[in-house]
Amino acid sequence: MEIVERLEEKFNGLLNKISELREENQRLKEQVETERQTRRDIESRIDTLLEKIQDELE
Repeated sequence: MEIVERLEEKFNGLLNKISELREENQRLKEQVETERQTRRDIESRIDTLLEKIQDELE
């Protein structure tokens, strides 16, 4: 029975690790999306500034 118990412990450990990795993956996906949005916001602000400069030059 000791072998079965050790196998169960190992299996449960692997299931826990899978769960942890899924949570980490979700957190990283959210972080990437936040970074993408920040980049889009910055690009938009730069475009607005460039348009203002262009308008002043005309």
